[in-house]
Order: sequence, then C-alpha cells, then structure tokens
Amino acid sequence: MHSSRNVHQTSSASGVSRERVRLTLQRFSGDSVGARNARQVWRRRSGLLVDLYADAEHGLGEASPLPGYSTDTLADAETALAGLNVRSLWRALQLPKIHAALKAVAELLPSTLPAARMALETAALDWRARRDGVSAAALLGGGPRGERALAWLVGATEHADLRSAEVAGYRHFKLKIGAPGDLAAEMATVMEVRRSLSSDSRLRLDANQSWTEAQAQFACRALAATEVEFIEEPCRGLTRPLDTDITIALDESLRDCPRDELATLVRRTGAGVVVLKPMLLGGITRCLELGSQASALGLGVVVSHSFDGPVALIAAGALALALPTASAQGLAPHAGLATWPPVGLPIGGGVLRTWTEPGLGIARGDLH
Repeated sequence: MHSSRNVHQTSSASGVSRERVRLTLQRFSGDSVGARNARQVWRRRSGLLVDLYADAEHGLGEASPLPGYSTDTLADAETALAGLNVRSLWRALQLPKIHAALKAVAELLPSTLPAARMALETAALDWRARRDGVSAAALLGGGPRGERALAWLVGATEHADLRSAEVAGYRHFKLKIGAPGDLAAEMATVMEVRRSLSSDSRLRLDANQSWTEAQAQFACRALAATEVEFIEEPCRGLTRPLDTDITIALDESLRDCPRDELATLVRRTGAGVVVLKPMLLGGITRCLELGSQASALGLGVVVSHSFDGPVALIAAGALALALPTASAQGLAPHAGLATWPPVGLPIGGGVLRTWTEPGLGIARGDLH
C-alpha cells in the first residue's frame, strides 16, 4: 500500500534568541499497513516530528500517540511543545549528566502528556549525543558492541510472514490475541501458529487486557503445553496471580503504577516481565527508572512501541541497549513505519545493534 503524507509545520522560540534555541514541529500523517491489535485497527498513523536547534546543533524527536490507546493526543502534544519555555529547555540541556538533563527536560511538560515528553526527551538525547559525537545508545550507557534480539509482530493467519521472518533471522514472535468471539477457537489458532514455527523459536502473546479473569484462566489451561514465552496483559485489573506456569507480562498496567509501587504490582499480578513503551509511559528516563526497578526485582525487561515512527523506534532502541536485559525486544520493523519515509534502521538478522553514527543516526533530510 502506498503511503500518503500530509505535513503541517509550526515553530516556537520564545524566551531565548531564535539563533540560540528553536523548536520546529512538523506533522506527518499517512496510511499504515496492518497496524492493529485484537480489537482495534489503525489504518492511518500520524506523528509530530520535533526538530530541536540549539547552539548550532540539531536533535530530532517524535510524538506519536496512538488514538484510542494512548492517554494523550497529537493535538495535546503539539500545543504543549509549541508553548514550551525554551529558556528553561536551554538550562536543562546544559546539565552535565545526561540522565539528569533528560529528566529535567521531561519535567518541563506535564506527566499527563507522555508522548510530548517522549518527543522532547528524544530530541534532547539526539542533540546531546550529536554534540558529543557519540551514539544515543552509548550516551545512555550502552556498550560499544551491544546487541539485542528482536521479536517479530505477526497476525494470527500470516504464516508466510512467520516463515519469511524466521528466514530473516527472527526467533521470537509476538501474536496479538483477545478478539471477541470463540476463545477456544482462538486458542486453537495459537497452537497452530506455534506448530508452524521451528522448535528453536519462541512465541509470546498479547491480549491487551481483553479477557476476564475466568477467560484468562481458560486460555492458560488451553495453552499449558504450548511453550508460550509469556502472555502480556491477559486482563484488566488483575487482583491475584493466575493459576498457571505461563509467565505474565505487564504493559498497560504500568501506566497507572505509582513510581514506587512496581514491586507491589508485581506481587499482586505474579508478573515476570515488564514491557516498556516510552511513547505511552512518558519517555526515556521514566522507562530507564522502571527498567532498573524491574531488573532489581529479577524481572525480564522488554522495550516496545505503539506503532511509532522511526525516530521514536530508534530512541527506544537506544533505551533497550542501555538497559540490563537479555530479553528479545519488541522493536522489529512494524506496520506504522509505512507512514514515514524509509529510514535505515540498525537492525539485521533479527538483531538490533549499537550504531556508530552520532545521536540517533538519522539525518533531517531522511525524513522529508
């Protein structure tokens, strides 16, 4: 499917001379190809490209809230970023330690605007890394030869896609489940997908909180012998661990989790994995904090996306490379990228690798 693109551009530079600090905001909107979960389909994706110019260097960021899923909107993000006090931004950018600088940048915006925070933090990260001549992953603490296996997101009937992804080197696969209808039939489809994979591949499932607790228990019993890697968010408001040996992963539940209560949430749900989506959780430093807490609790840590564009995807990759995790990350190329111009990603053979180019490794011209 050909992707059309609409662009709208604004800028903000109050408080500091335009020559010193400038934010340019550019909207992208286009067709997506297969962006969906079990209950929703996003035929178009829109995003806001943020270009931070400060002291003769640039940094790119992206806000791409997912309609009907994110807690904020693209209009929210654009309004907040257009009205940003760039004098305060300049002061935050000057803090010597990168984690303190990114946290100060994020706190210039309300916590109720996670996509705007993600965009501004990413632009600041890209700017600092370009200024220092290092990759964004290295600046966050990732090793010079770091790599992370990736999980491929597939549809329930895309067996040809599964086989081609295995040939391309992917060994972890994520399947969206939880569509209304016959749960037993859906479990049979999951088993069929598992059988279609090679013995050394792993299958993880994501129900997006679509089941009741009783349905979740039924599904876990049906899948007990299916070698499922984990089930992500089986139901909303889980009040006790499910009676299953299948690992449970947290995603949406993390949005409402107070900063110091991850351990409490893990005990209540029995979760063994956290899935961090920076666009939904409020950016890089919030995810670094959650990832570190999760690792200290012995949990698996997976960084993923909400069908974001390439700037946010690579920023999430830098985050994944900086976190202490051995889990396959949810950052393989996906349907939402069709909205944007093609951009080379630091991915090959089903693996994300640390890049050597400064910043995110994306030139402004690549996105126009």
